[in-house]
Amino acid sequence: MRDVRPFKKVLPLKMIPVKTNAGIFLLEFSPIGLCSVRFPTASDRRTPTRCDIGHLVGVKWFRERVPLDLSDCTLFERRVYLALRKIPAGKTVTYGELARRAGYPGSARAVGNAMKKNRLPLVIPCHRVIPAAGGIGGYSAGKAWKRFLLDRELRAARNANSRN
Repeated sequence: MRDVRPFKKVLPLKMIPVKTNAGIFLLEFSPIGLCSVRFPTASDRRTPTRCDIGHLVGVKWFRERVPLDLSDCTLFERRVYLALRKIPAGKTVTYGELARRAGYPGSARAVGNAMKKNRLPLVIPCHRVIPAAGGIGGYSAGKAWKRFLLDRELRAARNANSRN
């Protein structure tokens, strides 16, 4: 059976701006749940140094209690996104490894396409996916954001481990 997108897309009904020192993020909600996280616009965007939105979507209560609207995602995309949400903060995975974890070995390129379509960056942490050949790869908000998020998560994970 072909893996196709549902015909009807639920449009966001509620938009919540979240001010941070790195600009204004926009959280969009449908009746089903969170359907989009938008980074600050290019004119509003600043170089990230510290960002409260990363903390907001990284905290456990947000991840567990805010429902996600994945109604316009294919089954493949949903499985990839759910597998990605299991990757802990401070860790990275290659596109190929994520494909394997989602049950689609050999589909690294398709995983890359799913990451490109991800409307919920930070919540579905596509910044944790890197190329097998090295480097950090691309990111919808730019490489500076990806580097910032990876460094921030790694520092937080190290700090948590040093306290234990």
